[in-house]
Amino acid sequence: MAKEEHLPQLEQVSPLTLFFKQDAVAAGLLLFSALAALIVANSPAHDWYEHLWHTHFGFSLGDWTLDQTLHHWINDGLMAIFFFMVGLEIKRELMVGELASFRKALLPAMAAAGGMIFPALIFVLFNFETEAAKGWGIPMATDIAFATGVLALIGKRVPAAIGVFLVALAIVDDIGSVLVIAVFYTEQLALRPLLIGAFLILLSFGMCRLGVRWTFPYVIVGAIIWFEFLQSGVHATIAGVLLAFTIPADARYETPHFFGRMTTLLYRFTDAEDYKNPLLVNARQQSLIRAILKECHHVEAPLQRIEHLLHPFSVFVIMPIFAFANSGVVIDFSTVGNMLLQPVTLGALAGLMLGKQIGVMAFSMAAVKLGWAELPKGIRWTHIYGVSWLAGIGFTMALFIDELAFKTTGLTGEAAEVMLRHLAEAKVGIFLASFLSGLGGFLLLRYFCRNTPPEEARVSAH
Repeated sequence: MAKEEHLPQLEQVSPLTLFFKQDAVAAGLLLFSALAALIVANSPAHDWYEHLWHTHFGFSLGDWTLDQTLHHWINDGLMAIFFFMVGLEIKRELMVGELASFRKALLPAMAAAGGMIFPALIFVLFNFETEAAKGWGIPMATDIAFATGVLALIGKRVPAAIGVFLVALAIVDDIGSVLVIAVFYTEQLALRPLLIGAFLILLSFGMCRLGVRWTFPYVIVGAIIWFEFLQSGVHATIAGVLLAFTIPADARYETPHFFGRMTTLLYRFTDAEDYKNPLLVNARQQSLIRAILKECHHVEAPLQRIEHLLHPFSVFVIMPIFAFANSGVVIDFSTVGNMLLQPVTLGALAGLMLGKQIGVMAFSMAAVKLGWAELPKGIRWTHIYGVSWLAGIGFTMALFIDELAFKTTGLTGEAAEVMLRHLAEAKVGIFLASFLSGLGGFLLLRYFCRNTPPEEARVSAH
């Protein structure tokens, strides 16, 4: 018994693990990367910053050749992994999460629909009958990392249902954004690679149906799908989303069966103890440890396992790199006032700030008044209004669609300059809207939740 008193406590989590689990840290790192890009782009290091993203990398494999700038590798490569993560989250939510039943999904789905329609309409109104109107998809999506990060900063008085509602809304936003990218921001199609990519997606789905749960085959097939989509004209990130939907979402067996098998293995492990050297396991125990690890592997669905492994890489590596690569706007402070008054800037700013508030509130209230949905327990309309502000944080996805809408590929001279100007104007609108929406949502929800007892509320971590 004396020895048992010195055993380490179960569920002990290291400070580093706690650090990386904080949404606020992820949002802070994203913000730091964006600010760093703005500072570098407007400093003497501007030329280095621009040259860095135009550095070419590539490889050849037989007849296959791929040569892209670093900027393209980030936006088409790393972001494909990010969108794969988005796809895994969407599939999980549709199967067992807040979107798993029609009744549960309707309120956040309606709120998200309004939060996509109104921002797009407002952007079009500001840019009606101009070439810049094709950027209407920019203010549609909510940045889930920033939004949940702000929510985490408010503290423990935020009802858990608010976090659940916000995450579900953002997931539906992501679905809408993926569809918009696939349908409206796809370049001219090349049929042969598209058909090959489609066949490989069916192959991956077939592996799922046949019970293939090893990660490696999906990695190989996914890499080829990504390459074929890149060649087809459909944006390569769509490959990530489609591949995610083919990942198995069921474990090899159910958790009660796991409990029984683990109990048997642990009993055998104890029975194999020879007490000669308690610091080292014997050969029989080593074999049992391998069996225990195998059982732990089987009880976790591949979708959950892959999502758990990729989430830190996505939020702490991919998104900050993307933000640093795409947030570097050169600001001429002598004409910054004029830039703020440009239709593209105003469209992105008003679309995210006002459009999200109007759309989320109007469609949510309509769903409740018509009897289609009801407010979750402990949630008031003031809470929904606070969330509608947080929904205006459109940072990552907005920047991504901005890069697609105002591409300069194949353009020269004045046409290229116009696209670059629109690109910069939209980024300024996105930055301002995301900052103001985050600040407004933080202050409003902190005020609205001030009287909520801590024991009845908790921040729902994503």
